[in-house]
Amino acid sequence: MPELPELEVLRENLGKRITGCVIKKFVILKPYVQKTLLPDKLTPQKITGISRRGKFISIDAERNRFVIHLMLSGRLKLKPSSPSTAPLLKSTAAALFFENSILQLTEEAKLKRMSLWIVDADTDFTDIKSLGPEPLSPDFTIDRFSTIIFASRQRLKSFLVNQRNIAGIGNAYSDEICWEARLSPFKQASKLTDDELRRVYDAIDKVLREGISETRKAAGDSIDIPEKRLFMKVHRHRNEHCPRCGTDVAWVSTTARNTYYCPSCQTGGKLLKDGRTSKFLK
Repeated sequence: MPELPELEVLRENLGKRITGCVIKKFVILKPYVQKTLLPDKLTPQKITGISRRGKFISIDAERNRFVIHLMLSGRLKLKPSSPSTAPLLKSTAAALFFENSILQLTEEAKLKRMSLWIVDADTDFTDIKSLGPEPLSPDFTIDRFSTIIFASRQRLKSFLVNQRNIAGIGNAYSDEICWEARLSPFKQASKLTDDELRRVYDAIDKVLREGISETRKAAGDSIDIPEKRLFMKVHRHRNEHCPRCGTDVAWVSTTARNTYYCPSCQTGGKLLKDGRTSKFLK
């Protein structure tokens, strides 16, 4: 699933491509994607910019916003249009037609979860979803972070991926943040010491900024953001050496997600219990 770094680069690159373009036509091909009624007089209108809030991307136009959540397998494809243009992809759920290009919202997975809201231009993201602060914004201070985390009853990784706590962090970057902070993903978030709190706070900033930088390098000016994050230290590196201490990276599965971590750096040499089987071992 794309997370804050990938979506931030997507926002930048898509903005360079379609800001100023006029929407000539808009179609919904797969009704499941549509979460709102289609407004009257949807076209024509000019794209004024692209914005992001957490994991939501918004195509902002003069009268409306096209707010998209890509979920696990949603993607945006920008193709040139001409009399000889190939038909829309079979995976296209919706499409915006401009004078010289077509932006296709595609999803190839069997479980269709990508969502699209078309709302008035002055509608705020919070009218669609309750979201926590942006972790790279100036108002995400250590004091604000402290207030949020000490009110939580969740384990650290669950806290990080909860969009009501902090917007934009998902499974992959939460693994990297826990590794960077040298903390177990299963540690109780509200029981962090002052030093541990600072380490997590600093790790959030470092990991996300590095993610944006590395994604920019990999994507260039394309909106086809690479799905492989080769720069990551532990996520999807099971049985490979931890780049900090050399211990083999371990993996554990819970009912909700897979977690990668270094037993030496993060859990004092202990292997975490696999959530799929631990209930049978009690």
